[in-house]
Amino acid sequence: MNTSLFIASSGVRAYQGKLDTIANNISNVESTGFKRREATFSDNLTISIQNQTEAQKEMGRLSPLGIRTTFGSRLAATPLDFTQGVPKQTDQPFDFMIEGNGYFQVQRTTGTTTEILYTRGGAFQQSPVGGGRFQLVNAHGDVLLDQNRNPIEWSTDNEFVVASDGTITGTNQQIGLVDFNNPQLLKDDGGVYWLTGGAVTTVASQIKQGFLESSNVDLNQEMTEMIKAQRGYQANARALSYADQMMGIANGIMRS
Repeated sequence: MNTSLFIASSGVRAYQGKLDTIANNISNVESTGFKRREATFSDNLTISIQNQTEAQKEMGRLSPLGIRTTFGSRLAATPLDFTQGVPKQTDQPFDFMIEGNGYFQVQRTTGTTTEILYTRGGAFQQSPVGGGRFQLVNAHGDVLLDQNRNPIEWSTDNEFVVASDGTITGTNQQIGLVDFNNPQLLKDDGGVYWLTGGAVTTVASQIKQGFLESSNVDLNQEMTEMIKAQRGYQANARALSYADQMMGIANGIMRS
């Protein structure tokens, strides 16, 4: 495969990755606490073709001999955008919003496996555990944890009131918030994250009861980026077609 085919095909793959990223952002525009991702590109390997090694032949030239080229571009990364989402007042006692950095800790149980996950989505509901007590779970069934990573439990006989520091009135429990030295290591599944490495630290951000954090996806911005990405995809697809046609012409000349 010649260089033109490499460059065009890599461009098609890169823009397809950007379109997939944008589509995921748009699909989560209504997901509480969702953080959008931004697609970034980088060059593939750069090489020098027919570089001139004899220094005397460089004299008088405005540019060095030889051609520097790449093998196109690629989708380098899709980093998370941690911009705070817009507050949405619900007045529901089991809805919480984090003001500033940090994540709620939730516990997910799958069969006999238990894991700690992290989320900015603060929409919870009661789940009875017996004895007139309940835990708080999200839409995935994950249980909200306190500062010691124990499930938060509350009696249905008492009003559920949470202070701005996360302390639950009438108990010794506090909603546990954590942050990460490198939050870009987080892997997500619709706004629920798990850590693939790095350190977890506690954080003293404020909690607002009766509020939810909206997704930070700007639909107008995403649609604009989608149009630009579609144009880039189409341009590279045409370049790929032209490169294929030129390859066919060259093969035809060689056979004649």
